[in-house]
Parts: sequence; structure tokens; C-alpha cells
Amino acid sequence: METSDPRTSIRVLPDSVARKIAAGEVIDRPLSVVRELLDNAIDAGAGEIALYLRDGGVSSVRCVDNGTGMTKEDLELCWLAHATSKIETEDDLYRLRSLGFRGEALSSIATCSKLLITSRRSEAAAAFTLRVEGGRLVSLGESQGSVGTIVEVADLFFAIPGRRKFLKGPSAETGLCRSMFLDKALPFPAASFKLFVDGVMKLYLPHAGGARGAALKERCVAAHGLPSGLLRVMEMRGSGFSATVIAGGPSLYRRDRRQIQIFVNSRRIYEFGLIQAVEYGFGGLLPGGHFPVAFVFLEIDPSLVDFNIHPAKREARLRNLPEIHHALVELIRRDLGPFALSFGASPGKPGAPTPSPDGIPQAALGLVAAEPEVDFGAWRTLPSARAVAGTPDLESSGVPAPAARSSEIRYFGQAFGLFLLAEVGERLFLVDQHAAHERLLFEEMRSRRGAVQSLLVPRAFEASEDEEEALAAGRERYEALGISARRVSEGRWEITRLPEACLSHEESVVEFLLGLRGTVGDLERELFATVSCRAALKEGDPLDALGARELIAGVFGLEDARCPHGRPIWFELSRADLYRLVGRIL
Repeated sequence: METSDPRTSIRVLPDSVARKIAAGEVIDRPLSVVRELLDNAIDAGAGEIALYLRDGGVSSVRCVDNGTGMTKEDLELCWLAHATSKIETEDDLYRLRSLGFRGEALSSIATCSKLLITSRRSEAAAAFTLRVEGGRLVSLGESQGSVGTIVEVADLFFAIPGRRKFLKGPSAETGLCRSMFLDKALPFPAASFKLFVDGVMKLYLPHAGGARGAALKERCVAAHGLPSGLLRVMEMRGSGFSATVIAGGPSLYRRDRRQIQIFVNSRRIYEFGLIQAVEYGFGGLLPGGHFPVAFVFLEIDPSLVDFNIHPAKREARLRNLPEIHHALVELIRRDLGPFALSFGASPGKPGAPTPSPDGIPQAALGLVAAEPEVDFGAWRTLPSARAVAGTPDLESSGVPAPAARSSEIRYFGQAFGLFLLAEVGERLFLVDQHAAHERLLFEEMRSRRGAVQSLLVPRAFEASEDEEEALAAGRERYEALGISARRVSEGRWEITRLPEACLSHEESVVEFLLGLRGTVGDLERELFATVSCRAALKEGDPLDALGARELIAGVFGLEDARCPHGRPIWFELSRADLYRLVGRIL
């Protein structure tokens, strides 16, 4: 006899339960409410938007805008599931210009909170107020109000109390809401944004006029407290897309990727391919483990982008991603050309350095804590002069090191097992022996590129399933560098040919192959940089006087005194600098 277990039988959920589940997919914490309310305010064409938070947004999130407003008929429908003014047909999904479009926001908010909306259109004699609690209409009637809309979301998750257990404290939730507020405000510099937390205004971003690039730069400065003088505006137009990039020069960087931000059609998205493109554009200009500050604003033909793949619209599918990736890398590299170590240039002549437009120390910006100014566009003196002697910070002269022969260098010895102390004329240099040797090896490898050699005994290595796929897909790129690798069996590969410059460094080549990514030019730089770093003198390695002078003379012949990873090779002090440090009169 067949029986049915009621615990496993299929049933249709009650509407009230289904709506709460659906609401939980869209609204998972206060920042979700902030996101949806700001989207609606921006879509309404508001020029002034104010956001008010209480208790991290749990007690109340209130958004006030001066946009087009809604009629009484709009208010009757706006809180219902899939009610929207932004699309009508399926085809409209591929022509989206608005931030919101699914009709889920107010419906989900109304289901899990106490929702109050007051709105008025410019042609209406009065405003109307809608009140919904826990997904049930309480009232709708005439009221007082200015043109625009006020939305208040109170007592979040009172109808889904289990969800509150997973929220963080008010301070943490406020921080998340603030980040979302900035994400929404950044692409719209023509509108002003205010953020109030528990009755106190914490942020005010006034509207910025003028050209799009200049306005976006002004908004980035106001929103993130960045120094205007260190930000650059880069613009380009491609087939089906355009890009505006607001980026810091090489003297502005962070230890994380939080300020590499990508906006597509005014939405911030998380697309690693485009974040990677920004990093490639800055390749060789920043120290290892550090990342640029860059805000990328892309405008893409709506038919080439699909935002309808993530409940919170944090991701998008771009049909022309490879083209945009390449264009973005080239745009940044071209703009940073004066700073760049150009791989195609003759060895030792990559281009003269360009001083940074601003000398603000990184520590003062809060970007790199407790570190000296990092300005790779200018030759520097020691940054600690003020702290040591109470004198003004020494200014960089911008004069390159002398093209001195080894015999003209007065060498004093090695300090801390790393720094070579040398005097040339009226100038004292502290040279990082590892960075110096690494750069000279890098230049030597560049000069020998194209020469390859087959290995008498192939170098075997193991690869995971994902690494095998990458090796197979990237074969054309690494073979263009002179590397031949073949699959021997599942998970086992062999290197059979190498560039002559990489002989005896097979381990570094294996490491390089297993991390394969980027264009041929990117890979060539990364390969030689990796090998030269492994082969260079290390901290603590002894060096005799003759070798030290030859090394110093070699790097003095460079016009761009940085290692392949962007770190400076030396610091300099003149006689006048030293006299000032100890209070002497020259």
C-alpha cells in the first residue's frame, strides 16, 4: 500500500509566506532599502536628495527628493509586486536606462516594514500619503507636501523578526549604508546628496557643474576626501561604449582594491575583469601588494549589457567585455605614459620621469598608514627631515642621478644589509641593492628577448584542473614569449623550451605559467619581472666595493629609477640638505 509522507509532499506556499521569502531576496539589511530608495529618487529626476538614518537604518530610513513625484493612482499601485513605470515589455529589458526596473523594491520593503510615502506632482493641488504595514494597506489619502517624494521605512523586519538576528550593530549597518549612499551619488554629480545619521548631517555632496569629466572628479574629491591635485581625468570613446576614468597618479595608492570602483551606466558593479584592466593599466608603477585609486564610469549601449542577472544588480553581463578591457588598459597606460616604464622602449630609456602635481604625503591622506610619501614621478629625498630636525620637508630637486662611471663613485659601504651608500659630487645616494640589481637584470632580459632555447631535460610540473584549462587556453600567448609547454598526462605538464634569459630559472617560469593572465605584453613584463626578482641580490647578501660601484653606476644610467614592480631604487640627499638637517649654514 502506497503512503504519502506529509513532510516531503509538495504544496503551494500561502501568499503571505511567499511574499516574505521574495522580500528577503531583495531586502536583506538596511543598505538594501537605501539602494532601492536612492534608485527611485534618481530615476525620478531629482536634483536634491537627502537620506536620513536612525539606528543604522533599522529604526528608520527616510529618503526625501524633489523629483517628479507620484499621483494618487501611482501610489495605489507602487507597493504591489511587479508594479513599475520603467518597462512594459520583455524587449524593454534590453533598452534599460533607469536604475530600477523590476517593480520589486517597494513591494518587498512594504512586506517587511512599516512604509510611509508622501508624494506630489508639480501639476497637483495637493500631495497624497500612502501607509502600508507588513504588506497590508493601512491608508491612502490627501495630505500636505512639496513637489517630490518622501519615503520612510520604519521598524525594518518587524514582520520578519528572524531576519533581525543576522543584522550587525547600528554603527556597522550605518557604515554599510554610507558606502551604498556614496555608490549611488558618485555617478550623478549634477544632483546634490545629503546624508543624516541620527539627526546629524554626516555628508554633503553639492552638485557639480561643467563638463562630465570635471564634474565626476569634483564628486570623487568630495565623496572620498581625495586630493584634487593628484587625480587625473581620462576619457575615451569606443564602439558602443564610452569611458571616463578618474584616477590617481602613481603617488596615490592603497593596500586594497576598495577604491578601484567600476560603474556601468551609472550602476556600480563588481566585474573583476575590469578591475584587473585598471591594475594592468598601472602595471609597473606601484609597489608590489599595492593598488591604484581609480573610479571608472562606463556608458555602454543598453543592448550590450544585461543587469537582470543578480537580485541586487551588483553584477552585469557585458557582451563587449574583452573590447572594453583592452581599451581601458590602453587608456590608462597612455595617460600615465610620462610615469611608465615602457616595455617597448630601448633598454634603459623608458621615458623621462614627470614630477607629481602634488606633494601631499600618503599618511596624511589616510591611504597608506605610517609610510613616507611615494611619488614615483620625482626623485626624492628622505621624507623624515621634519620629524628628525624640525625643519621643513626637503623638496625633491627633480634632477636625475649623474651618469657617473664606476671610478667616479665614492662608495662608503652597505647599511642594514640592503642600502649601498655612495657619494657623487655634492650628492649622497642610498641605493636599494635588490631593487637596483632586479632592474638591471630586467633590462638585460628585455635586450635578449626573442632568443629561445630547447631544454635537454624538460622541466615537469603539476597543474590543477583549473590551471590546466588556463594553460590550454593561453598556449598562443606564452608560446609568443618563447615558452613551450605540453600536457604529458592528467595534471602533469612539461616545459620544453624557454627564452634564453630565463634559463636556470625554470621554477619562476612554472610559477608564472600557473598564474597566467593578461595580454602578451603584460605577460612578457610579468615573466621578466618575476625572473629578475628571484635572481637579484637579496637583503643581507654581501657585496664587495667593486661590485657595488658597478651596480650603482648601472642604475645611474637609467632615466626611470624604479624596479619592475614600481618601487624606487634610491633616495638622495645633497650637501645643502644635510646641512639643513643639522642646522648648519652652508
